[in-house]
Amino acid sequence: MTEDSNPEGFRSWRQALEEKKLTPGQLEVLEDMVAKGEANDIAAAASMLDWKDGIIHKAEHLYGF
Repeated sequence: MTEDSNPEGFRSWRQALEEKKLTPGQLEVLEDMVAKGEANDIAAAASMLDWKDGIIHKAEHLYGF
């Protein structure tokens, strides 16, 4: 994944979290995932978003393939 393919402007949610490069809104996304029980903590939420970005092929996802 390149920075251009990620609308958030970075390669990895986890890396951006560790480097304290996330905006308050981006941190809120991770905190919301934890609050909803989707992840145990914000680091796990960041890893989950990285996984989703790496697995889902954007063009195929848009067309339902």
